[in-house]
Parts: sequence; structure tokens; C-alpha cells
Amino acid sequence: MSLQPDDFWTFSEWLLRPGAFLESALLKGCVLVVLAIVLGLLVGYVISAARYGPGEGFYAVARAVRDFFTTDMPGTSPRRIFALARLAFKEAIRRRVLFVFGLFVVLLLLAGWFLNPDSDDPARLYISFVLTATNYLVLALALFISAFSLPQDIQSRTIYTIVTKPVRPSEIVLGRMLGFIGVGTLMLVPMGLLSYLFVRRGLDHSHVEVVDATRDEDGTVTGKTDYVRKHEHSFTIEAGETVGLTDFVRGHRHVVRQIDDQTFEIGPPTQHLRARIPVYGEIQFYDRAGAPKDAGIDVGAEKTDGGYGSAGISRLIGIARGPRKLEHGYVEGGTLGMAEFTFDNVVESLYPDGIPVDLSIRAYRSYKGDIESGIRGSLTMKNPDTGAESNPIPFVVDEYQVDERTLPLQIEGTDGEGATRELSVYDDLVTEDGRMQIMLRCLDRSQYLGVTKSGVYLRPAESSFEWNFTKAYISIWFQMTMIIAFGVMFSTFLSGPVAMVITAVCVLMGFSAEAIYDTRHFIDSPIERGGGPIESLVRLVKQDAMTTQLDVEGVANTLIKSADAGIVYTLDAVATAVPNLPRMVSTAEYAASGVNIFGAVLARHGVATLGYCLLAFLISYFLLKSREIAA
Repeated sequence: MSLQPDDFWTFSEWLLRPGAFLESALLKGCVLVVLAIVLGLLVGYVISAARYGPGEGFYAVARAVRDFFTTDMPGTSPRRIFALARLAFKEAIRRRVLFVFGLFVVLLLLAGWFLNPDSDDPARLYISFVLTATNYLVLALALFISAFSLPQDIQSRTIYTIVTKPVRPSEIVLGRMLGFIGVGTLMLVPMGLLSYLFVRRGLDHSHVEVVDATRDEDGTVTGKTDYVRKHEHSFTIEAGETVGLTDFVRGHRHVVRQIDDQTFEIGPPTQHLRARIPVYGEIQFYDRAGAPKDAGIDVGAEKTDGGYGSAGISRLIGIARGPRKLEHGYVEGGTLGMAEFTFDNVVESLYPDGIPVDLSIRAYRSYKGDIESGIRGSLTMKNPDTGAESNPIPFVVDEYQVDERTLPLQIEGTDGEGATRELSVYDDLVTEDGRMQIMLRCLDRSQYLGVTKSGVYLRPAESSFEWNFTKAYISIWFQMTMIIAFGVMFSTFLSGPVAMVITAVCVLMGFSAEAIYDTRHFIDSPIERGGGPIESLVRLVKQDAMTTQLDVEGVANTLIKSADAGIVYTLDAVATAVPNLPRMVSTAEYAASGVNIFGAVLARHGVATLGYCLLAFLISYFLLKSREIAA
């Protein structure tokens, strides 16, 4: 899964889209609400007309709308809503939903049986496991309790004890939703606490002794730790120092303190539970001749896991649909080709001790050669106004994890007048308004480095892992709330099993939204690639290649193209209407990959959840009203 352009938008850009309001989330949400209201009124009129006739049916619908604005909503009582929510809460508890929590505990106890003990990044593995398990269990719980409660009450006629009292349909719907949300929250909080303890305990370990420690002539101490949990560390303590760091193994390091010549103290693991705060820049590619290009070199279709390599940071989170995914652009080695990143607000207050840069770069080899030595690249800092640039800083690509580096504040380079001297980053390489460029090049001829906008970013600070983990659970809570709202909505006019199935279908369609959206853009591509479902079926029968012109002419070709367009755009409309759950679920990748979940991400999720819950409430109200269960 790759990043999309809208992943870099702020909350206001996502909501309003200045200059492109037709693509804004606000407009799409308003259109969705209006269409739902119009469709609901039409369905209500058809039902009323079948019962009472065309004329009386119209007045029945009009009275229902009038009652909503003049009677039900103004007269809605928070006290009655709370009482109904408490009743729904007790009913859900009596259905033994706490077994879900017991199942979660059992999964944690048995996790050691199926979690890979040889994982290169156990922190990511443990965090992904607990968040995924929590997500699926809580969503299944929300689906079950919200879909079955109201139909069972109507079937057993226990609902009559409520509706015969001065209770409004709006209060019944809100009470049910809030009661079920309370049950889900009651389950989610202890699951989150246990998950955190499970991750902490699972990653905690200690190395107790140092082996093969040697001291060089200049006083530098090198050695290795003992072998614990299928790994060991090497470390170096510089001459005159008593503290050193081990190398980065399995996603963590240890601090090593030298007590005396023969005694060392190895601290607990560090840098395994993190929440990096990335700052992204604008990317510009240059071809092998040094000419600017809109995209990097295309080395062919290859499946990637996003702009962050195996670290798994596949995307930032958004709800509004955006353009096609951003694929890796490749830079050719041994030429003038490069990827140029322009960063804003590069100031000393944010980067006082150096410029921390994180690299997540892919390597493409046109020939194998010596694969053990890796592909070499370089980073060069440049002032975009004066042209002053530092000497290239070489590195070897590590495409299996985030490569953390710190660029020095003093470095040899060429100033704006072409003289070679020692440059100061803030005096010579940063503009007056805080802009600086970092140029990425590949040094090995006929080899390629792949990068996206997120492949090189600055890291001015880090957030708390505990707070980041909490935000991942808040995102799960948003998903649970949305599912409960949909379940209550369908349960107002369907039986329990049917309501659960329809809600589950909506959830599955939400998870398929990205694939449907990408399919439409795939078909809309100017390159002939097989067309839609009907055209693909015709090609399959005729055994035609997907990149050739369809061997059908005239009216048949027009009908096939039109039918495909209707199917695809209908699916796209459905995918746009349902919640984009993959982006909400993928917040787990943030926490697991050690990247901070931005507040704008949660704001998007919160606004989207509120909008869908409001829509579900309106539909639930009028559907429940139409049943006339109080009559």
C-alpha cells in the first residue's frame, strides 16, 4: 500500500480543499446526506402510498418530517436517553458479551505459539498483533450487539413496555447507540491496557554480561553482549568515555556502561517503542541528463509495501478519496539523475544538534554483482537560493528498515560563489525563510534507488509511545462507533440476522473501497489494460491480450464500454458512500512502525465518524417512525 497525495493534506485542506472545493470532504459529506434524505423520503412515500394511497401517503411523510423538527427533536430528553442507554447496556451485558474479553485474554496467553520469535522487528510484530486482534474482536462485538438487540425486543414485544411510555423514536435510537457504545468502551479500555502490558513484557529482556571485550591502543573498547532471545549486540565505547551504544539489532539498542576494566553494565532495550514525528518536503525528480521530470524512472510493475520499506509505514490516514497512489520513482546511478527534497522551517530551534534525517529507500539492481556490499547512495544539502551545497555524504542503502542519520551542522562544501570551504548549515545552506534542499543520488552505475515523497523526511522531535498507542485505540473506538450506528440503523427495519449480514456487507465494502476506487482509475488509464468486467470476460473468452485493442467493433463495442463504465462508476459511487475503513484500520501501522499519529488524522476520523453516525441516526429515526410500533 502506497501513499496518496491527500495523505499529506492538513485537516482544513481535507475538509475544505481551497481551490478545489468540489473534491472537499465537506461537500462530499453534504451531498451524501442530501442524497440519503431524498432517497429516504422517496422510500417513505412509496411505503405510505401503498398503505394509505398517494395523497394520504404524501401527508403521512410530511407529518413525520414536521414531527421531527417541531416535536421529537425539541422534546428529546437527555434523562430518557440516559435511561434507555443504561437499559441497552444492561441487556448487552446479560448477553454475555464479556466472553469477548476472555477470548482476547486467551489470545494473549497463546500468542507465543504463533508469533515469529525470529522476527527482525519484534516490536512491530507485537504491536500489530494486539491492535489487529483488538480491532477485529471489538468490531465483531459491535456488529453482534447492535444488530440483534432491537429486533429481539420487537419480536418478544418487550419494546412495548418502552414505547407505551412518553418515549420518542429519537430517544430510542440515541439510547441504543449510546448504550452499545458504552459496552464497547467498557471492553476496549481494559483490552488496551492489557495490550500495552503485553507489548512491554514481550519486548523486555536483558543482557547480563559482555564477551570478547578488547581495548585498542588508543583506549577504545569494543565487545559483544551475550546471546539472549536469539540475538546479540556489538558495541563500542570511545576512548575517554564510559558509556556507549550497541548496534541496532531486531529494532532496538542497549546502553553499555563501563564500571571498571573488566565490568560492564548493560541497560534495558531502547528505541524499540517510538513515535517519530516526521516532516515531509516536496520532491522533484531529475533524469540522467539533469533535466527536471514529474516522476522518477519506471523500472516496471513491482509490488511494494509503501514508502517506508519493511518498517511498514504504508500511509498516513485520510477519509476523502484522492488521486492515484504514489508509486516509487527511481533514480539512475552514476548519472546526473537525483531526487531533490525541499524542506521548510529548517531552523536552529527545531534542529539544534544536527539535521536528523530518516531514509526509507528501495534498491533496484539491474545486475546482481556483489549483493553483500549493498548499493551506495549520497545525500547533499543545498541552499535553493544561493546554490551553495555541501559535499556529498555517502551511505549504503538499508531497504529493510528506516535508516536514521544525522547531518552535521558544519560541513565542507561549495558556497554560492564557487569557493570550497567549511559551510555552516544555518548560515550557508538554509535560506532566510528556512528552506533547505536535500538531494538524493545513487552512486553505483546501472543501479537504481527508489523513493517517494515520504522516503526522505526530517525528524525534529518524537512523541510519547504511550500516547501514540492510545491514539491507535481511539481510532479503533471510532470504527466501533460507526459499526454500532450502522447496526442500529439496519435493525430498525430488518430482523437480527439480516441486519447483521447487511451491516457486515457494508463493512466489507468499506474495506474494499480503496480497491474499487483504484479499479476505476486503472480502467480510466489512457493505456489499454483490459477494460472493465464485461470487456475482461470477452477478452478471456476470445483469449485476447489485455494490452491489445479489443477485437469487437460497432454497436457491440459501444455497449461493452458503456456497460463497463456503468458498473465501475456505480461501484465507485458505493465505495465513496461507505466508510473508507482501510485508512482507519491502518492507524495500527503508525503505532507499530514507530511513527506519530497526527492529530489531524484523528480529527479526520472523528469528523467522518460523526457524519456517518448522524446519517445513521436520521435514517433510523424515520424507519422506526414508519413502523408505528406505538399504534
